[in-house]
Amino acid sequence: MEDMVKSFIGDVVVYDKEGGYFWGKSKNDSQMIAQVRGWGAIQNIFTHATEEEAGAFQDSLGEFIAEAINEKLTPPKEK
Repeated sequence: MEDMVKSFIGDVVVYDKEGGYFWGKSKNDSQMIAQVRGWGAIQNIFTHATEEEAGAFQDSLGEFIAEAINEKLTPPKEK
């Protein structure tokens, strides 16, 4: 099943800050695979901050998740 998931995602995941979307990209295709959905919770964390600071946190979260997925997509290095 993991191979099917990796095939569906593609070669790399890119986080789109404008929409909070995660895009799986391969040589010939792009597929939206997920979206960061937590704005209400994020705003509750940043009650004394600006909307820009809360947005920066959301983007950091998105980049973190994309990086984690990309690490999972990368084949292990042979020893």
